[in-house]
Amino acid sequence: MRIIDIFNSTLCKTIKKQSILFGQNITTGSRIAGMTNNIENIKDVEILNTQNSESSLMGFGLGLMLSKINAYYFAKQLDFILLGLDHIVNTFNYLVIQKIKHSFTIVTYIVDSGYEGPQSRFNCLAEFASMSKAKCKYLVFPEDIKYNLKYISKGGLNIMCLSQKYCRENYNPKALFKEKNGDFFQYLSGKDYTFIAMGFAAYEVYKIILKKKKYQNIDFFVVANPVNTNIKFFLKSVLKTKNVYLFDQSKSMLKTLIKLENSIKSINKNIKIKKFYRSDSLEDLYVNSDEYKIRNL
Repeated sequence: MRIIDIFNSTLCKTIKKQSILFGQNITTGSRIAGMTNNIENIKDVEILNTQNSESSLMGFGLGLMLSKINAYYFAKQLDFILLGLDHIVNTFNYLVIQKIKHSFTIVTYIVDSGYEGPQSRFNCLAEFASMSKAKCKYLVFPEDIKYNLKYISKGGLNIMCLSQKYCRENYNPKALFKEKNGDFFQYLSGKDYTFIAMGFAAYEVYKIILKKKKYQNIDFFVVANPVNTNIKFFLKSVLKTKNVYLFDQSKSMLKTLIKLENSIKSINKNIKIKKFYRSDSLEDLYVNSDEYKIRNL
């Protein structure tokens, strides 16, 4: 099944009764490029097609959470969530103090397809995670999608992101290890290389692993949490393989893998490190250069 179909199926099974689902055109038109397919089949929930007013809708969702109602807001893309940043930071900080046990979840796309204008290039989930108490996660492969969606009704503010470019692909690797908070997942185990991919960089890396036979004996980790991942687990693999490949296609300057990189250097300067990071230059926002191609690997 496609990534988006796995997401739809899991979401419909996960959402609790008496929840409210809302967003612009979530039961009409493209249904946010398929994000909300089949939500009418969820029993005992209320579904609202709303206006296009992101700040108001995020305030609405947090208000529902305060009223002890689980809420789900489906938004077209991460860029537009910037319009509700005050709610994500300050309103939610107030609710944290109130110890609210219900949840508000924002589900959206990160636009990484490469054909959109400057208002569609905010591939920086780490910035949201660093400013807010929100639990931010990349939804990558079926197993980590299923694992992390199970916890979206446990309380708090969640921001869950799908890849616009890759969500219609068919990938289904088996997870060998699942970090208890869903922050990272291990998909391959080996002794020669350590591959660590942040979020959607994992798709391109996984394709290369399958195509190039020289990369068969690998510890392959996919990071779902853009800022709070415990790097100690990765260091064990690094000390074993002595060969580290780090991948991050986000435009964020807050790269968790840089912290890992510095820790590796402090432990053993002889460990080989290869980095494949996207440029975060301002010019990249205004040209069609979103294609994340891993070369010379």
